[in-house]
Amino acid sequence: MSNMSNSTGKTLGVRFLDAYNAIDKALRVQYNFKTTTSFSDLIRRCADLNSVIRGHENDLINFARLRNAIVHSSDNNKVIAEPHLEVVQLMEKIATLITTPPLVADVLHKRPVTIIDANRSLYDLIKETGVTGHGMIPAYKGSHLIGIVRWRKLIEDLATILDTNDLDDFIRKTSIESYLRMYPQSGHFAIANKNLTIEQALTIFNNNRKIAAILITEKGSAMERPIGFITNADIIDLVKIIETY
Repeated sequence: MSNMSNSTGKTLGVRFLDAYNAIDKALRVQYNFKTTTSFSDLIRRCADLNSVIRGHENDLINFARLRNAIVHSSDNNKVIAEPHLEVVQLMEKIATLITTPPLVADVLHKRPVTIIDANRSLYDLIKETGVTGHGMIPAYKGSHLIGIVRWRKLIEDLATILDTNDLDDFIRKTSIESYLRMYPQSGHFAIANKNLTIEQALTIFNNNRKIAAILITEKGSAMERPIGFITNADIIDLVKIIETY
């Protein structure tokens, strides 16, 4: 195999080092690690912070050893051995995901967000859920997020009033806002701004299993209309995008 493998004229070893250095620099800047932290320790510590690193932790630890094997001990930029093309391509892919990660907003820009007016009744909400099939719907009062109604939680709450209220009367006369005040729901969703990356979204879901949805607005405020909405049902699709990016 030739050690020249792309139009830039760079050898595989140089490409490997470029990707290695890009990953090293980006992680230190993003997570504020000192220059004295070794690359291997950096990777281990970032595995809890970054889903891409977590998915390639073992590879990157091995690549750190490989890096030490292919450079001259007295000159960190002098390559004395060439890595395989597959290794270089994986390293470059990881570097791209770390330095220029895909945004959730870019993926969802063609997918409209279903919301409902919080002044409408639970009856309207149930009808909307039946039409859309969505298990979670954000409820807004003007541009203010009141809450995100989860279908499963709603069914559980309605079951508790069967013995004390007429169910049909309750769902027709109770507004969504009133319901959310009677049955508070918190901690099951997060709000992020338009710059949320797919990696960050996956990390949010991974680090807090109670989070079932992420609402995306321009600035990440509950006082803004949503521009994107993802749930834990989207995780598989997000992972696939990362894998093929």
